[in-house]
Amino acid sequence: MSFVYKVVEKGCFLLNKLPGGGPKGDMSDLISGNDEIKLPRSMHSGLDLKEISFEGFTVHRIRTQESGLSSKKAVLFLPGGGGMARATKVHYDTAKRLAARTGAEIIIAHYPLAPKHNVRYALEWLERFYYCELLKDYRTEDIVFMGDSAGANLILSLAYRLKDKPESLIVISPACGLENGHNRDVRIEMEPKDPILTVAMNDLIAKHWCRNVPLDSPDISPEYIDYTGFPPMLLFYGTHELFYPHVRNYIKQLQKNSLFFTAVEKPMCHDWALAKYFPEGREALIEMENWIRK
Repeated sequence: MSFVYKVVEKGCFLLNKLPGGGPKGDMSDLISGNDEIKLPRSMHSGLDLKEISFEGFTVHRIRTQESGLSSKKAVLFLPGGGGMARATKVHYDTAKRLAARTGAEIIIAHYPLAPKHNVRYALEWLERFYYCELLKDYRTEDIVFMGDSAGANLILSLAYRLKDKPESLIVISPACGLENGHNRDVRIEMEPKDPILTVAMNDLIAKHWCRNVPLDSPDISPEYIDYTGFPPMLLFYGTHELFYPHVRNYIKQLQKNSLFFTAVEKPMCHDWALAKYFPEGREALIEMENWIRK
């Protein structure tokens, strides 16, 4: 763990004790219903940015101006947010960097969100987008799925549903162990170690995003997916996440299925691999770039 991260994490814990809840309060506000797409001004500089609508939902297709129409690979990037919030500046910055460093087209699909829709509705929309749009332009062997948090769960569930699977996946801080009962108790025990997430947030997500879908469904929980014939996976997670004990169990499941995967564990918080402000985050982004270029 870098010195910079230690200082930031300690600051988060101190702020969380103040009125308003600090970073945990900010995260709670974010997932309380944020369906507005806010594209940073930086995305209009040095990029070939195309905005399309598919069945009423926005998709951003991002290339560098240098690569133009010559992109040979595509990355379907599903930002997290508990299925209740849109992409943040961190997601857009990551997309811009990956486009510049790999020459791939980065496709941010702004999928349907709760509370209006649930996870199953979003997955069905993503399936149609994959077959009707993405496969028109790219072969399956030239497509990488990438997602963080709820977006990580979505790309895993989507790949499971698809007969024509992508080449590989980049999975960042998946939300494992969302079931109630014992799994919830494990998350409660982990909560004091997590600087940004709370079990109450998980409960809100389960109530709205997972509405009318069993919590042990492969549409929600990565632990219940059959990984037979699954594409290779690059997995990032932190030991200070609510989900950490469940992610460890999840890795054991992947090993039993003989799935080819690379796991990167750090003593850090949820989604640390997208934080370019930390040395560990910058190293993770380089690993992602290399994975996409394979």
